[in-house]
Amino acid sequence: MSIVLETKNLCGKFTSLMNGLLLDPQKLDDKIQKKLHALETIYRRWNKNLNLVSKQDDAAIWERHILDSLQIIPFFNDVNKLADMGAGVGLPSLPLAIARPDIDFFAIEPIQKKCTLMQEIIREIRIPNFHVLTERVEKVYLSHMDVVCCRAFGEFYRDARLAYKMLKPQGHFITFKTQPHSEVPEGYEKVESHDYVLPGIPRKYYVIVATKAGEA
Repeated sequence: MSIVLETKNLCGKFTSLMNGLLLDPQKLDDKIQKKLHALETIYRRWNKNLNLVSKQDDAAIWERHILDSLQIIPFFNDVNKLADMGAGVGLPSLPLAIARPDIDFFAIEPIQKKCTLMQEIIREIRIPNFHVLTERVEKVYLSHMDVVCCRAFGEFYRDARLAYKMLKPQGHFITFKTQPHSEVPEGYEKVESHDYVLPGIPRKYYVIVATKAGEA
């Protein structure tokens, strides 16, 4: 009886934690979930030698990196093209490309070693909608993106300026922060902050969505 009660309590706790998310990955297609877990496995394998993520995050790669990356999906509206500034080893763009195979993703990353890893991943897991650009953001010629995003890249208002030149009118700059933002960046017409909580991590994170000014 105690085992049954303990199991129920754990299930209830897990459900409660998942309710703090903006997107629950359990609602995604089974094939997508399998690919996301395959990505987690690759990151764990490579992290032993390349230190892709910090040691404290290694045990929580699924929660802190894969699951976290997916939290901007609810803010995609008629999105066909997305650019990820300073993609690193493909966060958030690789989990997003797996979850949204209908969108073309452009991962911008100047470090060749990280780009090589992303190329290996898209071959191993087969992610045809993912494109790697080995270049600095300032030198990339992309335009009329529906969304430009970044994660752990730089300061919010600086990143908004870099995203601006790549976005179409009414396009969205979306980023991840530990604090909300209310001041609207120059060239944008509004900014929204959406909080969420990751399983097992007792703090709030924020998705910041800034809408570029101009007619669609």
